[in-house]
Amino acid sequence: MATTEPALNSIDFHFAALMQRLAVKPSPELELGAKLVSRFRADGHVCVPLRDLSPTEASLVGISEPLPDRANWAKKLRASGVVGEPGEFKPLILDAKDRLYLQRYWKYENTVADSLRARALKHRNDFDYSLLKEQLARLFSEKSDLQKLAAFCAAISDLCLISGAPGTGKTRTIISICALLIALSQDRKLRFALAAPTGKAAARLKESIVQARQSIQVPGEIESRLPTEASTIQRLLGAISDSPRFRHDAQHPLSADVIIVDEASMIDLALLAKLLEAIRPDARVILVGDKDQLASVEAGSAFRDICTPEFEISLSSNLAGAFHECTGEVLINTMPSRAPIHDFFVELRRNYRFAGHEAIVELSTAVNRGDSEQAIKILKHGGSVRWRPTPSVKSLPRELRAAVLTRFAKLATAEDPNAALAQLSEFALLCALRRGPFGVETVNAVIERLLLEEGVGERVGKYRHGQPLMIMQNDYNVGLFNGDIGIVLPDAASGGALRAFFICEDGEMHGIAPARLPPHELAFAFTVHKSQGSEFREVVIILPELDAPVLTRELIYTAVTRGREGVEVWANEVVLKQSIVRAAGRSSGLRDSLWSKGDGK
Repeated sequence: MATTEPALNSIDFHFAALMQRLAVKPSPELELGAKLVSRFRADGHVCVPLRDLSPTEASLVGISEPLPDRANWAKKLRASGVVGEPGEFKPLILDAKDRLYLQRYWKYENTVADSLRARALKHRNDFDYSLLKEQLARLFSEKSDLQKLAAFCAAISDLCLISGAPGTGKTRTIISICALLIALSQDRKLRFALAAPTGKAAARLKESIVQARQSIQVPGEIESRLPTEASTIQRLLGAISDSPRFRHDAQHPLSADVIIVDEASMIDLALLAKLLEAIRPDARVILVGDKDQLASVEAGSAFRDICTPEFEISLSSNLAGAFHECTGEVLINTMPSRAPIHDFFVELRRNYRFAGHEAIVELSTAVNRGDSEQAIKILKHGGSVRWRPTPSVKSLPRELRAAVLTRFAKLATAEDPNAALAQLSEFALLCALRRGPFGVETVNAVIERLLLEEGVGERVGKYRHGQPLMIMQNDYNVGLFNGDIGIVLPDAASGGALRAFFICEDGEMHGIAPARLPPHELAFAFTVHKSQGSEFREVVIILPELDAPVLTRELIYTAVTRGREGVEVWANEVVLKQSIVRAAGRSSGLRDSLWSKGDGK
């Protein structure tokens, strides 16, 4: 279990003290459990697995005393009066497998599991199967194509889960599914809602949909009904200012008939629970993402838990059999269905993006397998992927000057915001950490200082011509969201005053006075987490010279797959190997809840 903070903080101690005051039978075991559940949630876990917790894992969050006997620990917790069983309204919940939750997070997990299980048990028959076969053949030219299987799954059920690495055609699959469902609905008008977890991901989804529409051949009456808009999940649900609640919930559900969510790996457990609660029971839910990417910044790794049981998974024989019955096509590499949800999961495997740059696919595959030796070998071979040792702290400015300064200096002469933002999308400098000598804050400060030393870009106050900025907090009034990237340029319409230009959620370019921007920071470099939902022609990835718990296989995989044509990794070889071997782990009961209740057939 990797953690982001090395020790307990004041919130953890205050929460534990509160539980002790409220308890009928306070105890050292309750105090320890409360500290851990507070700390674990802050570190991205949904619960504390008491049975499996090791002294080493406890020490990572600052627990130095010996852990209690597990049976006695659970007994003391249940006797405290503040720890209940699942379904009880108590501050803490301890389930049958001794997983300790905050009440709210147990409820989120239970909501997600119940919703997905209910949808997995339903099969649709409100369409013509002969029409389905005809439309599948028209939309997908290749036989036994997994994109075709995903579309078939979306047509016959209320739930469809699609995972795939970058370049496997997820967006084309989304638009093909929309076309298929429109054709099957015939005269009935379907209402679509397309969403993503962040404004940046929503804008990219919208752009990708426009491009994908050009690649499929459909009659004009279907094309005219294809969705063209995408929004953030928060906007779709109706965010309420300064409130964790939304306007749409179980009592006020969304009107959409089909809800498609892209970049599902970025959705935290709480947001997914609120989304599923707000979807009508008779609506289709289609979650699309990459199960191997980094999980959300907030608690939970819901999409990964949903799509990855504790065993090697391949295509469900139930789904393959239904596909064969409809199309006559035989799918290989199937296995007996292990749980109801297994029948609604499709993993896209064929990569269409990296033609001529197969080394990126080979590297990402090796990283995903945890094969550090092969990954290093691919990096050292060169080509579209390259490796160089992390420079020393002292030489970092010199290395950055040589490697990237020219790219950013060109922005100081840019005049057209569209061209400048297009230039920014060509290249990304990604850091594993936010702080430290090789973190985003340091790298951004170094590059800004180098540009100022070169006299690049006219400066007005704290802003400079050609300065890239990243938004750090959602602002629905301005229409900017966490992760949005813009650039500071003179605005002729404002008499040459500097404005920050962003492509907002409506897809239009907006010039905004810097004083009106929500919290933001320089964006010459940004974290791998912030790069999710984006792709670039080339990326440079900087790892620290020393190992850190946040350096995981998922982080390296996510970073590598941001580049389309070139990937350069700056890393100490030992640190890189350790990172690839270390898999991220977030404790939850969602995977167990969804995959342990199968029919085994």
